[in-house]
Amino acid sequence: MPYLSNEEIIQVSQKLLELLGYSPQVRSDLLDGIPAVVTGMFQTATQPLLSARLDIRSLNDIDRLEDGSVPLKVFLGNATSLLIGRPDAEPLRKALHKVETISTGAPVIDATGFPELEEVVVHRDDMVPYLFMTAGVTAGKAVAKLSVKRHMGGHPQTDAAGNPVLFLGSGWLIAPNLLLTNHHVIKAREAGEAAASEQDFGLQALATTATFDYDFESAQGNPMDVKELVAWDKTLDYALLRLNGDGRQALNVGGPITFSGPDEDRPALNIIQHPDGKPKKFAIRNNLLTQATDTQLRYFTDTMAGSSGSPILDDRWNAVGLHRGATPVTGVNFNGKPVAYVNVGTQISSIISDLRKRYSGKVHELNI
Repeated sequence: MPYLSNEEIIQVSQKLLELLGYSPQVRSDLLDGIPAVVTGMFQTATQPLLSARLDIRSLNDIDRLEDGSVPLKVFLGNATSLLIGRPDAEPLRKALHKVETISTGAPVIDATGFPELEEVVVHRDDMVPYLFMTAGVTAGKAVAKLSVKRHMGGHPQTDAAGNPVLFLGSGWLIAPNLLLTNHHVIKAREAGEAAASEQDFGLQALATTATFDYDFESAQGNPMDVKELVAWDKTLDYALLRLNGDGRQALNVGGPITFSGPDEDRPALNIIQHPDGKPKKFAIRNNLLTQATDTQLRYFTDTMAGSSGSPILDDRWNAVGLHRGATPVTGVNFNGKPVAYVNVGTQISSIISDLRKRYSGKVHELNI
């Protein structure tokens, strides 16, 4: 399904030309990460604006590739990366957010009734102990890239070449061989599509592969299959899977996390993730908590699509939340600069409470 309207394609191409130009080198940088076998079929033009428009239209017509990646999302992600901190690049960021939201099927997050601060001023010592990074690397071993094979009507769905249609996400061990991720990751549906049936949801959970130790591009990683779909909830946006795993160490669970003090005492939140199905990354900067309720956390930590299902961690690397997506905001500043989006996650304490209430006796690993 096309992600952007014709008007949006025109706006994005004009903004690209205005901010970056569209020289052969810029085009190469923007198409980086998209296989040449795909871009080699694109129409070309000598006029920069027409060339940009043709590329975006071609990318807009491609749903997802064999590895689960969405080429238009890669293209716009490259563009926004080149324009970090530029307020005039907002149309590109909005286009990227739309493509991410549609392609992942992440639920729309309601920002009403949850006011943001007009300003967060940070004047504090941000140094952490030397062992902070060592402990972070240890924590990262419990985080996996997820590849979910989409099913329709009880059968695996394939593309024109006969390859399985994959949706990507992240997940992590809340106990040995017990993996937590988002409900919408396992749902494997784009925005606007009918929800997965209960049968398809269960089959997709069992057809999910969790690849641990995918820490750099050439890493093979350690793939693990799913043994059982244990628990799930759409509202809290979680799914709990039991793996045929190796019993590796899980993350410690903390929380609930709260905040009621002055701005300089706001907790820092960290995320270990597989953005867009790429090798594992840390997000450990620009990451303060902005708001917290009994069930929800909001924070500035950097994430991308594919980061859904990642653990939200405190500075002791305890998992306090489950990252689920981002929501647009206005009138919000961070470190003196306006921000367009605030990330949203689910408090782990609320997931544990739900498990105790609805799945008593089914999660022995957590004494539930």
